[in-house]
Amino acid sequence: MAASKEVAKNQALSAAGRSAYAVALGSAFSAGSGILILFIASHSLTKQENSEFLAFWAALFFVYGIVGGVQTESTRASSAVAAKGGSQDSRHPRLITAGLISGGVVAALIAALSPLLTTFNFFHHSEVISLGLVLTAVLYSGHCALAGSLQGSGRWPVFGRLLILDALLRLACVGAVAAGALGLLGLEVACFCALAAWLILLATSRAARQTLQSRADVTLRKLLGQIFHAVISSISSAALVVAFPLLVKLTTAPDVFEQSAPLLLAISMTRAPIMVPLQAFQGVAITHVVRAGSEGWRVLRNPIVVLLTVGGAGAILAYFIGPNLMLIFGTGYEVSGMTLALLTLASIAMAVLTLTGTATLSVGHHRSFSSGWVVATAVAVAVLVLPLPLEARCILSLTLGPTLGVTVHVLSLWRGSKDAPATV
Repeated sequence: MAASKEVAKNQALSAAGRSAYAVALGSAFSAGSGILILFIASHSLTKQENSEFLAFWAALFFVYGIVGGVQTESTRASSAVAAKGGSQDSRHPRLITAGLISGGVVAALIAALSPLLTTFNFFHHSEVISLGLVLTAVLYSGHCALAGSLQGSGRWPVFGRLLILDALLRLACVGAVAAGALGLLGLEVACFCALAAWLILLATSRAARQTLQSRADVTLRKLLGQIFHAVISSISSAALVVAFPLLVKLTTAPDVFEQSAPLLLAISMTRAPIMVPLQAFQGVAITHVVRAGSEGWRVLRNPIVVLLTVGGAGAILAYFIGPNLMLIFGTGYEVSGMTLALLTLASIAMAVLTLTGTATLSVGHHRSFSSGWVVATAVAVAVLVLPLPLEARCILSLTLGPTLGVTVHVLSLWRGSKDAPATV
């Protein structure tokens, strides 16, 4: 008996190691390719054009983030099915079906709002970008449903390949366009190439095709309702995590925003080393918390402590060496060490909010999950409209908003632990 338990324990540790390696490799490649794209853009475009590209980049990943709610809920649903032995109820919908329905709704909303982008000339090429964002909502919803199913079913190596393929396609297309000197619009269109990643994976991976048949643990109506809560929180999280330059553009005078590329790049550079791997590991966290039961959220306490420790060290490094690193984007991208250190600390607050949100969702508190993110975004936007210098507004917005969102999540988890029946 003891020997069998030891074997089971070793197998679990081995599986955890493989999953961690696959996700780490994929997320590292994704983060690295994103930084390279920003580097390419900064050297291919003028500072004014790069400010525009960064706003587009934020809009693209804002849509990614919104539809990312499909991935979050698909991971939770497929993890719940796996925890029950993997048996699937034919009365429950396939996750890809619910995902595409949700993506279609988001695409319809973007299409309805797209005339506003054109009317107010929000982007230099609003018609092309609006069409691309509509297609993004539809195609990326399939990507997210597949990614969530792969995570929930434990097919981590395939999930890692999906991360790498997505990043590789985007980087290759952007690099080719930059080499051809096709300008701002060419770089923007090239970023849409990554939408084909999940379709290529389906064509080349039998495991991916099998995973696409995964069903949910609840009815279609309930699943869509839970995806709705996940999408609401994703809108808020995406606004803070990836679409923050859009919020800055909306709350800043045009002449000031045109000169904001150094600050916007600094936000991306201090955030990417923390947030990109963390978002990739979010699926790992969800599966562990779901399978650990009602008290599973406690497994995230140690990662939060590690995050705070590593992030604090990162802030110190950002203060001393960050200004020199920013100059790789060009001589016009000077940012002070204090600004970089404070932005790094703000990224830690965002990362903790992501972890507490993951815990809240994983134990089934969908309403509190979305509420925490909505509160964080509302506070962040409120700070951005204050009559303060741009740097001060950004730092305070990215710090105070997430901190209050964490408070909402922690209170929900605390109440849930008190209400849970005692175990003996």
